[in-house]
Amino acid sequence: MPLLTPSSVHLDQPLTNLTIAYVQDQSNFIADSVFPTVGVERQSDKYYIYDRDNMNRSGDVKVLAPRTEVNRIGQSVSNAAYYAEVRGLAMDFDQQTLANEDAALDIRSAGAQTLTTRLLIDREEQFADTFFKTGVWGTESTPGNLWSDYTNSTPIQDVTTARRTMQLKSGGFKPNTMVVGKEVRDILINHPKILARLNGGSTVSNPALITDAKLAEIFEVENFYIMEAVKNSSVEGVAESNAFIGGKHALLVHGPRNAGLMTPAAGLTFAWNNVPGTNNLGITVESFSDDGLKRLQVAEQIQVKMAYDMKVTGADLGYFFLDVVA
Repeated sequence: MPLLTPSSVHLDQPLTNLTIAYVQDQSNFIADSVFPTVGVERQSDKYYIYDRDNMNRSGDVKVLAPRTEVNRIGQSVSNAAYYAEVRGLAMDFDQQTLANEDAALDIRSAGAQTLTTRLLIDREEQFADTFFKTGVWGTESTPGNLWSDYTNSTPIQDVTTARRTMQLKSGGFKPNTMVVGKEVRDILINHPKILARLNGGSTVSNPALITDAKLAEIFEVENFYIMEAVKNSSVEGVAESNAFIGGKHALLVHGPRNAGLMTPAAGLTFAWNNVPGTNNLGITVESFSDDGLKRLQVAEQIQVKMAYDMKVTGADLGYFFLDVVA
């Protein structure tokens, strides 16, 4: 006797309320958080820099006797330039694919999300290539004992020494922000000398929990950022090669919450905001459909673009640690 089975009475169909996409959380990306962003009307321009040496010089003030002349001093300014490069990426959609799309898919929106993520990864890489490397800051070093050496290393003392060095070299400015690679942060939260700073320390029965806010407090900074964004450096068709963009480094910098007149900052991002359609991430998302695309069998093209220039604007307002963990 023939019997009905579950598989004979149902043909598998795609779920209409579920798709899976590996979109990184936006909190992984810190490139727009560390330094202020300056919105600019022109793609290129200049900005003024006051001479720091003259600002802190001593010895010219004198006691004034009656009818004596006051010492006079001067001041000088220099200038530097920015150029906001336009960086972008696009995705094409043909008419047959769009017409055959299942209900669960919204390939236009998914495409825009993919393009946006790729642009954010690129911006994070630009941050690392500009700020998170040797040769750009006033002082740099590698600890004598790497912070992953829990027996011999002294990360708190190393940062304290770096703070003092930077304060002297910059003419009195303390670092207020610390940026570390993900691997560095994971070493620090388990470091015995950091755990010892907590009230009661850490025991097997009562393990300590080191938060990022606590790390900021221990290292005496207002802001503590972790470079957690991941990039895949392999070409299409080759197995993934994923790595944290921040590597094994750390950076101390002084930066204001907002840029302004006579406001020192270790770095700035000049964002050309005179581009129509720019969203809250500083990204322009545009959709195109024209005869030129149709001749290529492209029904629609989505483009995403950003226009910015990341610049070190105060080299002595930063201290870079290279390869602080094994």
